[in-house]
Amino acid sequence: MKHWVLHLDLASPEAWPCFQRLPELLVGQHGWVEICPAGEPDQALAPLWRHALACGEPGALPNRWLAEQVLCAVWQDAPAAGRAALPAVERLAQVLTPTRDPDSPAVRQEWAALCERSRQLGVGRAPLLHRPADGARWVGEAAISQAGRAQAPAQGL
Repeated sequence: MKHWVLHLDLASPEAWPCFQRLPELLVGQHGWVEICPAGEPDQALAPLWRHALACGEPGALPNRWLAEQVLCAVWQDAPAAGRAALPAVERLAQVLTPTRDPDSPAVRQEWAALCERSRQLGVGRAPLLHRPADGARWVGEAAISQAGRAQAPAQGL
């Protein structure tokens, strides 16, 4: 099975369009995608990722459904366009029930570690799709189609 990790900074205008294209990557593939939160540990949108992280087991990356809820909260409630993150966190609280406290030191450390993990891979504001098995990386909204072409079997001969 193939495994990809999509690193997303919620403040990136490419995050939501790139995420929406994930089904293109998975068509005809046996694999899964994990979503790794990216950004700065103290960014205004950090509470949203911490809320999603607190819904899972310690150390687990958010699954696609959790990430979709976070991205919907951002792009529907528009804190990325300048409003406070509070409306988006309130929206998340209506659909997600964390099993841990999103503001706990453990979840904050988990968030900071994920930010560092993404930073070490070279993730900036643009989404980065990473295939851990061989280290392949694709950047930006086009990452999904580029990775999909790389996965396609060779034609001809």
